[in-house]
Amino acid sequence: MDDIDSRVVGGLAVLVAVADARSFGRAAKRLGLTQSGVSRAIAKLETRLGVRLLDRTSRAVTLTDEGRGLYERVVPHLSGIYEATAEASSARDSVRGRLRVNVDPLFSRLVLAPKLSEFLLHNPLMELRLETRDRIGDMISDGFDLAIRFGEPTPSTLIARRLLDARILTVASPAYIARHGRPSHPDDLASGTHECIHSIDGATDRPFEWEFWRGNEILSVSVNGRLTVTDSGTKLGACLAGFGIAQVIDLGVAQHLDAGTLINLFPDWPDERFPLYVYYVSRNHVPAKVRKFIDFITSYLGHEAGQFSVQTPCLPNGRASRRSLVAHSQPIPGQPAATATVLAGKQARRAQRRPAGRAARSVST
Repeated sequence: MDDIDSRVVGGLAVLVAVADARSFGRAAKRLGLTQSGVSRAIAKLETRLGVRLLDRTSRAVTLTDEGRGLYERVVPHLSGIYEATAEASSARDSVRGRLRVNVDPLFSRLVLAPKLSEFLLHNPLMELRLETRDRIGDMISDGFDLAIRFGEPTPSTLIARRLLDARILTVASPAYIARHGRPSHPDDLASGTHECIHSIDGATDRPFEWEFWRGNEILSVSVNGRLTVTDSGTKLGACLAGFGIAQVIDLGVAQHLDAGTLINLFPDWPDERFPLYVYYVSRNHVPAKVRKFIDFITSYLGHEAGQFSVQTPCLPNGRASRRSLVAHSQPIPGQPAATATVLAGKQARRAQRRPAGRAARSVST
């Protein structure tokens, strides 16, 4: 394919148009060119091939024997090209085909799974393949159409669209509170009285810090706990069973809070947020299946706005949650790295304040 000259292909298209119209003027009108432009294209093609392709008289334009032989071989191929491009163009607006989505496990289980039936019933020509992964990876080489992840995006060529800001809650079960008492302040978690369930940051292999946000105040607490997990579902299950206190995002826990099986311990520390983004490869010529899925998610999340936080809180000096800042701190393979960003600057400033040996919060909250 590398030896194909695009100018030859263009010249062949002009040749076919002239042969069909039997006139330079009519071919020019059909192609949207000037008559002199058509004449130059034919002359260049004849020079490139080293043969005369057309006989020109004052009354008509006809193909030479060489021109006719070329015409008969080229027409089927050009027709195939036109059909293929027409099909590709119509596919942009046709909601059909396979859609591969790299999705955050927590979002997939708690939010997306209950709505998949509705989406597929409304799009019967689509096939959906969801793969739950902890990281985006290289979307292009892995063959994904889009990805859904928690945390602020790192610089890359991917298009990132913010979907919502989930709240961070510190919760415990009534059984736990009955045994250990209810803490009245986040600092109480630093005592030996309470068991806190730690989560591991996959990027550092260390437990996340516990932070509490209220207006301009950010409180970091060194909590105690004997249980450490890497999976948010395990953390929630252990918390519901009464083993310990956990920090969770508010997606999917509303029913537990409403039923009283989980208690929000510090409602007066409500301001830490965890953003959710959808990623796709290009802003231009987005396939209809990708647009349809994104519209479906945004419509559902907008409908559930009473349950999910969709506004970014006013945080001190415009800062985002540390959990958000480092949620995708690992580089995306195959994507160009940025040398200086506001995000990196914020991380560096936060790192200077972080006590030695502590990891920042990340995506597997």
